Formats: sequence, C-alpha cells, structure tokens
Amino acid sequence: MAAERAVRAFWPALAILLTALAALMLGLQDALPLEAVWGGGVASILALGAALYWGTARFRWPSKAEARDRLDHTLPGRPLTAISDSQAIGAGDAASEGVWQAHVARMAERAKGARAVSPDLRLSDRDPYALRYVALLAFAMALLFGSVWRVASVADMAPGGGAALAAGPAWEGWVEPPAYTGKPSIYLNDVSGETLEVAENSRITVRLYGELGALTVTETVSGRTGDIPPATEPAQSFDVTRAGELVIEGAGGRSWDIRLTPDLPPEVAFDGLLDRSASGELRQPFVARDDYGVTAGRAEIALNLP
Repeated sequence: MAAERAVRAFWPALAILLTALAALMLGLQDALPLEAVWGGGVASILALGAALYWGTARFRWPSKAEARDRLDHTLPGRPLTAISDSQAIGAGDAASEGVWQAHVARMAERAKGARAVSPDLRLSDRDPYALRYVALLAFAMALLFGSVWRVASVADMAPGGGAALAAGPAWEGWVEPPAYTGKPSIYLNDVSGETLEVAENSRITVRLYGELGALTVTETVSGRTGDIPPATEPAQSFDVTRAGELVIEGAGGRSWDIRLTPDLPPEVAFDGLLDRSASGELRQPFVARDDYGVTAGRAEIALNLP
C-alpha cells in the first residue's frame, strides 16, 4: 500500500527528473543558447518542486487498520472482520451462541489462507497520455547514447562559474560520429594520444570555461568559410569534412592530428549465375557490402529491346 501511494503521489516528480537528466546527459545544453538552457533549468526546478509538494500533500502512510481491511477484502466473506466482531443479538442463548462460535471458527479457518496482497502500481487512469513512459524512454536513450559527465557541465554555464573549475577541466570536447555508423561518442578529455581517427561528417563540440579569451580553438578539419565564430567562442560545433588539426590553445590545452575515416560507397555484385526454379521463380544471388552495414537496396529489371 505504501508503494502504491508513493507511485501515485510522486510519479510526476520522477518523470520530470528523468526528463531533465536525459536532456543533460544527451548534451542539449551544448546545442541550445545559454538563455534557453537556464530558462529550461528554472522551469524544470519549479515543476519538480511543485510536483514534490503535490505528492507530499497527498501521500499518507497506510495504517494497520487500512492494511487489515485491504487484506480482508481479498478473502471470501471478510473473515478478519467476522473474527473481530461480537455477537449483537442472542447473547446468553446457548443455541445462538453455538451458531455464532461455529461461524467464527469457520471464518478463522478461512483467514488462515490469507496471502500478501500484490500492489496495484497501474497509473493509466492518472497518466492517460503515458508521459511516464516517454520520460523513461528518454532516460534509457540517454544512458545508451549520452554521458553522465555532461550533467555536471551545466553548472559551469552560470555567471562566475569559471571559478568553480579550479579542480576540474577548463574545457570539454566531444566527437559524435554520424548516427548510421553506430559508434559511440568520444570524450576528447579522455583521449591521451596525439592522433585521433574519426568518421567522416562527425560532429565536434567544444566548450570553453572560465575567463573569455583564456582559451581558443583553432581547427582545419571543417573547411568552414564565411561567417565563422571567433576562436574564443565558449561553445563551438562543427563537422569533420577532411583531415587536419584540432588545437585548444591556452592553459591545459591540447591538440590532435585528426585523421579521417571516409564513408566508402556500398558495393553490390552478382554472386553466381541467373537461375530459374522449377516453379518459374527468377533467382539471382548477389553480395552487398558497406563499411557501416547495408540497410536497404533496390534492384531494377529492364527489357533488353535489341
């Protein structure tokens, strides 16, 4: 009963918390403007506080009497209530008392079959749009494709947050390969080597903390032209389109020689002769290869008029 009441009272707070954690672990704070990040953070904190207040105001710890009544309702004839009752009429009459005692003995025998009642944790009537499952799915995706370390980076976006970085890195970076490669993200702070091989069109995100201008980012891997953000921009993102260098200059900076793993075109070739089965089916064996896997294909049969 306590589990039932806790789930019904606090599921909105849990859903809000999982959604906020999923957003941070997936790195949405790195892609959104600073104002949007803190606006969303304030809204999430207010919503979480309201949900906790709402849940606390409605949660009541079950009493022994309520637990006894819940168990009694699962037994035929409500034997626990019958055992605790007293004879209302016929007291002093031997025959009446004999019938009553027989009834109590029969109810006591039924009460011996009592078993623990399983909790009813269904919330479909309270969450008709299944928002709790949406939050759980987002959190599961964040566990698979995100990073727990990204959650802490949001605190560094506060004014004066650079002072809090004395014990940690003054910059952070991530390399996110294209989704079709199926490869995980790379946390640049953990890459100790000077050479890094990444897939073509990978997305590099770098965040600089502390005093503006203390660190700069220079790169020759994106081939960007035109309106390029300054090298001191606190949040920078760009795609890797060619081999080159990525350099973070300043105290604690690093540099990498970025090598490109090209996305090779798929190869399709016949593997054997054209054949026809006894039932008239056309059969043409073939082999298809791709560096990241084949997901679909198309075959075209045209009439050879000559």
